[in-house]
Amino acid sequence: MNTINIQYYDLPCSIRSFVSNSDMTYTIVLNSRMAYEIQLLAYQHELVHIENGDYEKKCSADVIEMNTHKILS
Repeated sequence: MNTINIQYYDLPCSIRSFVSNSDMTYTIVLNSRMAYEIQLLAYQHELVHIENGDYEKKCSADVIEMNTHKILS
């Protein structure tokens, strides 16, 4: 099981969240300026990336995002 940490930062409004990955430890950074409901959706989105092993893949980020959005819909 991977260790997942959560942090909140004031990010630009165009960024809901991102993940920092090092040594099988993941930190999900959520935009503290977003509403709670948006933060939950962003958290779920980032968890799908982690569960799918997206950070170890060697393909286009656009392809990874497309597949993630298919899973979440």
